[in-house]
Amino acid sequence: MIQSNHGGTGFKAKSAARLTKGTVSAAAGIAGKRADKRTSRVDEAFRPTERAAPPTPKAFDENVPREVAVAAAAPANVVGKSSVTRDDEAVDDNDAPRQTYESTWTAENYVRLLQKSLTKECQSHIILNSSCRDAAAPGLGEDAVAVLVKRAMTAVQARRIFSIHGYYPIISEELKKRGWVEKKNPDSKPLNYEYLFTTLTLTNSRSTCNVKSPPSLTSSTVESLIIENIENTYLWSVTKDVSPNYIFTTNRYDINWNTINDATMMSQLNNLSFCTKVRLAGTVNTISKKVNIKFPRTYNISDTRTMHFFIKDYRLTALLGSLKNILSSKNSQKIMFSENGTVPYEMIDFIEQRCWEFVHAYQTKEESDMLWFTTILEDCWNKFMVWYYEIIEELATIRVCNSFQISDIYERFEGLECKIKTFCPQFFIDGDTNLWIVKPSNRCSGIGITLERRFNNILKNIKKPNKCNKTYIIQKYIERPLQIFNVKVDLRQYFLVTNTYPIQIWMYKEGYVRFCSKKFTVEDLGEEVHLSNVRVQSTNRKYRVPGVPEECMWDFTQFKQYLKSIKKGDKWHTLIYPTICETISTIIIKSFKKDTRKTFAFQLFGADFVLTEHFEPWLIEINSNPGLNPTTSIIARIATTLLKDIIKVTVDFSLNSNAETGLFENIYSDTLVKHCNTEKNITKEYYYFQ
Repeated sequence: MIQSNHGGTGFKAKSAARLTKGTVSAAAGIAGKRADKRTSRVDEAFRPTERAAPPTPKAFDENVPREVAVAAAAPANVVGKSSVTRDDEAVDDNDAPRQTYESTWTAENYVRLLQKSLTKECQSHIILNSSCRDAAAPGLGEDAVAVLVKRAMTAVQARRIFSIHGYYPIISEELKKRGWVEKKNPDSKPLNYEYLFTTLTLTNSRSTCNVKSPPSLTSSTVESLIIENIENTYLWSVTKDVSPNYIFTTNRYDINWNTINDATMMSQLNNLSFCTKVRLAGTVNTISKKVNIKFPRTYNISDTRTMHFFIKDYRLTALLGSLKNILSSKNSQKIMFSENGTVPYEMIDFIEQRCWEFVHAYQTKEESDMLWFTTILEDCWNKFMVWYYEIIEELATIRVCNSFQISDIYERFEGLECKIKTFCPQFFIDGDTNLWIVKPSNRCSGIGITLERRFNNILKNIKKPNKCNKTYIIQKYIERPLQIFNVKVDLRQYFLVTNTYPIQIWMYKEGYVRFCSKKFTVEDLGEEVHLSNVRVQSTNRKYRVPGVPEECMWDFTQFKQYLKSIKKGDKWHTLIYPTICETISTIIIKSFKKDTRKTFAFQLFGADFVLTEHFEPWLIEINSNPGLNPTTSIIARIATTLLKDIIKVTVDFSLNSNAETGLFENIYSDTLVKHCNTEKNITKEYYYFQ
């Protein structure tokens, strides 16, 4: 339960006035009522229903306020079954796709319910604090106190004392249902409710809300919450000197590690070498020498030596982009050659010579044969880049004399392309415009990200006055992503790591697909075209492309229904999900070392993947402690179930290997390897620093 400040004016005074002193007395009279015996939860109402008829408002539960059970229609050409599924059933492509999707919960409805739930908690604290100041605080009878003390002592002996840092009421509820007792300091720093409610009422500012996980959304009364607060005070007198056996936090710096013993389960791991942009790039670079990792080439360009390597890659990518551009004109309306072309034929010779040098260098493993590693051809490279920009940005043409010359160029370049593909595993994702994405290495939610194709613009971005001491990485942009409704999408995949020795990896079967709001094109480098982050799209989705869902988001079930509707229903089970599992497990297994400090620890992660137009998932980044704040109704529903399932894995399964684990699938342990192939040999990647 969150706690309010002790002020008695403004918002708090108004809230307190709603309940009389008699209400407080009534609350004290039901001291025997336990907080963990609450009425049924209404978070089940997050599960939408499908109807053939036009939508009509309907509540799922008698406890759900009628005003929040409002239906919202989605795109008519796809069905998104938004309920959480517990197994991935095979998809039959012959089945006709459904024609309508109906979501029962909208973001606005969820915000209203969120406010209502938090308001109850706020009122309970205001009334309790006011009563304490008036020396009229309700107490508990001797019998009720004795029951509490006995419960606490039993939990201490059974090692079932837990502590939560932050606002995670669902975790608290789930543990209490299992007989655990919370160690909670009644004097802990409260949240600022006035700020909280102000941000919640602003639709476009929900991403700044400081509620970091969904509330419990129970039908609890203010009176029962008051009783729970009082009980927590008595429990604290027993547990305050006891080291908790289970700690849930998303901030490792909140923990006094000196007080942690081997019997403590904790939601933070050590040795996370893959959770920052720079370190993930370094980890993948090391691993990719032996194992295939679908991760775009990434450089820490704040480092002078790595910047030098990036320049080589940038040039080669432009070179191969020119090759693709020329070949793509063979069977298209694009005019690449003309008698009056402004780009000299010399460009063709330069491309051909450098490409054959590249092939020869990889065949003989003599990198000294690659002339872009030297400064001998610096002037030639500069001229080539000028020609390249003219063709890409100004649609200039190459000067040739006759059609025979053009046919000869196509024939030579086709053979050259076939050779180069065998040495370039990322040849396909590179596209032909040499587009790169520049990211501050210490920021998130798309803040500070830019897309650039001109080298001078890249330098200009990273050399801007730096007040935050930022460093930058640059990553090859996937120029041919999967598009739905003509916009780019990406995936958020949750996974859980428990025990680092022996390690266990759990993949979550539900996640979400994020949509950009503007039609995809590599000509427009605006963030609304290329960045699908909730923060970015929350302000742009008002002007979204037709068909894109209102919240610019689907859950995985809706996405699978979409794949089925376009006759690609098998892609999830045969390509997307197995590749995601293989990529994540390979990185985790190769990254973690033996953790001798803890015998049991766990942590939730969120991985972001971009799909190519051939449905191949490419990892972009891995987030430690991914945000679960309810910025959309889809995240709110998924996060609610996710937090409950974390308890099933970390508590229930740790005691009973046959226990239910919810939507978590164990894909790797000392006795199990599923969807993984961590020892695959592949062609050497063309990172220049290998």
